[in-house]
Amino acid sequence: MNLFDPFPLTLILSGATFVAVAAIMRRWPPRTINHLYGYRTRASMASQERWDFAQQASAVRSRFWGWVMLALGLTGAGLGGMPELLGVLLSLGVLLLCCVLLLKGTENDIKKRFGPR
Repeated sequence: MNLFDPFPLTLILSGATFVAVAAIMRRWPPRTINHLYGYRTRASMASQERWDFAQQASAVRSRFWGWVMLALGLTGAGLGGMPELLGVLLSLGVLLLCCVLLLKGTENDIKKRFGPR
């Protein structure tokens, strides 16, 4: 098991970051709509009620996808022997997919709760 190959290292660090950020966002979400930090999309910034909901919804999804990346990274560490470039490309593909699914899922949650903008 080699945790320092690109595939597991990227996914473990990314997953841990997602889980940590989700915990921070759940505990201390941004109180008011801002352009600096938080879950910032046109739909989430349309009203304070949407903003508050989006912060919690995105934190839940971020935690979920973070654990998925951690699990894939730990599983991938056991595979070993993957060419470096392939490991980098696969891990970045998984990271990008998790980000897209987090955004898509949160936007769908906002739409279900508040209807289209």
